[in-house]
Amino acid sequence: MLGLVYLNARLYYQPKFQNCNVDVYHQLQFLKTQLQEGAGEEMQQLFPEGFLFIHALYGLAWCDFLQKIDHQKPMYKEGVAEIGKAIQAMNKPMARRIFAKEQPLPYGAFYNGWTTYLLAKKLELQATSERDSLEMNAFQAKCETMAAAIRKSPTPYLTSYPYQAWPADMLLVVASLKKHDAIFEPKYEPLISTWLQAVKLRLDTSTQLIPHEVHYKDGMPLAGARGSSQSLMLNFLYEIDADFSKSQFSLYKKYFLARRFGLPGVREYPKGVRGTGDIDSGPVLLGIGGAASIVGQRTMGVHGEWEQFEGLRNCIEAFGAACTVSSKKRYIFGQLPMADAFIAWSNALENHSNQYITRSNWRWRFQLLSLAISLLSIFVLARMRYKSEEKISKLKIT
Repeated sequence: MLGLVYLNARLYYQPKFQNCNVDVYHQLQFLKTQLQEGAGEEMQQLFPEGFLFIHALYGLAWCDFLQKIDHQKPMYKEGVAEIGKAIQAMNKPMARRIFAKEQPLPYGAFYNGWTTYLLAKKLELQATSERDSLEMNAFQAKCETMAAAIRKSPTPYLTSYPYQAWPADMLLVVASLKKHDAIFEPKYEPLISTWLQAVKLRLDTSTQLIPHEVHYKDGMPLAGARGSSQSLMLNFLYEIDADFSKSQFSLYKKYFLARRFGLPGVREYPKGVRGTGDIDSGPVLLGIGGAASIVGQRTMGVHGEWEQFEGLRNCIEAFGAACTVSSKKRYIFGQLPMADAFIAWSNALENHSNQYITRSNWRWRFQLLSLAISLLSIFVLARMRYKSEEKISKLKIT
């Protein structure tokens, strides 16, 4: 019963705000220490793109966290410096050594997408006077290289590895081009529009969502929609085309948003489809995907579904055993920094107090279930005690 009390209490979690989201800052401090101690190299041993991925997510979390921070504050300068360190790490030979250079886009869509998008976010965050000319030139050159590869491609999905293509990787490439047009003089909108039309012709036929994996030659689906990739893609699709993203998001909720024991979660496979977890999904329990739900939290916020955002956030707080020690916040006892990086990126979207108002108690089903289990436990314990006392009494009589 103590476990149920803990879970119910954590479902009422609210982050602390003192001119910033203090809890996210503490998450970033934990990740900062972990990366200094070699978490990037450690994650590379666990995940194919672990080194690159954890630095990208760490940098992106800082970008969102700093949105409401005064540029003169030491915290802002610290954050920009950390984003710079993440970009430097992602440009190291170690970060790209698993990606083949000999592809239509050298080093592939995954590597180019994440490295260029983080650089775009840094430039977008900074005032014009703060931007580094070398970074601006590097970003523009990367965009032109990616755009040239898209123009030559017979499919909207460039490969990430030789003969392998995943739409989620490509979304970051195109989102980077979109940000180029917001930061500099627009030049890629016609290309982006053509790309979107090609994507719409290659949707998963069973859900009408962007598929999880496609054939590298023609971009036709090889694997249907999955919760982990849908949650990720919808964060970037919203920046590329908000209307298309909203229609995809509606289908995403229809097929993937679910409840277990009254609490929200995001399925890894569409309703009616069963499957097991893999390197992309993380653990899958009762059909609910770990990665799908953590990134899905951010997806909900991006699309204005703040009640679902709060529900997913607080479930992660509760079941992720969140704790703060020495102003460093971690989840699952800090055993998997990659998970901490994903959670920080999702939580950093909430960067000021009163960003949303939850109007209903989404916890009530779980609370009723908890009450029922508690009452049943009390009844069973009382019956056991009664039986024990009755047996002792009979022994005394005899």
